[in-house]
Amino acid sequence: MNRQDRLAVSIDDNLISMAWVEHGRHLAYLQKLPIGQFNTLTDALLSYEQSTQKPLLGATCVLGILGVTYGETIILSRGSWAICREGLRSLFGTEVVVINDVAAQAWAMVGGASPKLDGIFSPSTRTPDFSQKGRWVLVYVGEGVGLAVIDVDGRGDARVLECEMGHCGFVPTTEEDAALARAIKAQGHAQVSWEMVLTLTPDNPVWSAPGLPTTHSERAAMLARLIGSYTSDAVLAHGAWTGAIVTGKHINTMVVQAAQSAFNAGFENKPKFGRLVRSTPRWRLNGRDLMIAGCAIALDRHSPLAGIRPVLEISSVETIQRIAC
Repeated sequence: MNRQDRLAVSIDDNLISMAWVEHGRHLAYLQKLPIGQFNTLTDALLSYEQSTQKPLLGATCVLGILGVTYGETIILSRGSWAICREGLRSLFGTEVVVINDVAAQAWAMVGGASPKLDGIFSPSTRTPDFSQKGRWVLVYVGEGVGLAVIDVDGRGDARVLECEMGHCGFVPTTEEDAALARAIKAQGHAQVSWEMVLTLTPDNPVWSAPGLPTTHSERAAMLARLIGSYTSDAVLAHGAWTGAIVTGKHINTMVVQAAQSAFNAGFENKPKFGRLVRSTPRWRLNGRDLMIAGCAIALDRHSPLAGIRPVLEISSVETIQRIAC
């Protein structure tokens, strides 16, 4: 089996990205195609095999998806594809490593795949050092809510742990929070989860319910406070005192100073371990193609996961196919 051939694949809401990983972590023959162009993941992989003239059989592969990666059959959180591990084994001749999207982004940070970390949430003064012992949480808030834990031991060996806190129950702490929970529950939900709350936009009709903020900026500030509260809950739950990192399009509601202050207020409002929570650094993650880059880095961790290597680069001679949805 030719272990020199390595394939990174990531699936988001609309696109499937595929790239052969060469010369360390170069993404070669990168293609980004609409998911709707294919009936199944197998169809997409076979099409990519044909276009690059490189066989899948014998290659190692890391696949990043939206959703829980447990089990023989994996259902995407947002999408119609069902992924069968046995089918992937027949294509590659070996086990395919499947990780979720937030874990892939975490690997991109750990491996230095050109992410940008802004310390916009004081008291952050410098970017995290993933070569040193520590534990960080990466919180994603966009169309869904995701969480990964980055754990580095005393030898500098890193692990990324997949978590699913977004589907835990939302517990209101203020009268406004309670009003929001009632309004969401009135839409026919038996239980209100953190994801239902944090994925709201300031113009969602649910805000018309009594007891809720009426202006766009007030709603954004409330969402920022709740994202801050959820993030510090994640820090507490996982003992991630080294730092919290947030990413996703809904995080942009905190770019303005007022909403940033609301995030910090929600983050720091903890009756227990208040000193530790207040001193936990906070950053915002930006970057392009972090999911596919993280899958490429995770290839180095395949059976067993070990070792940090140089920064991933995208070759200037790669084939890039971008098709708008």
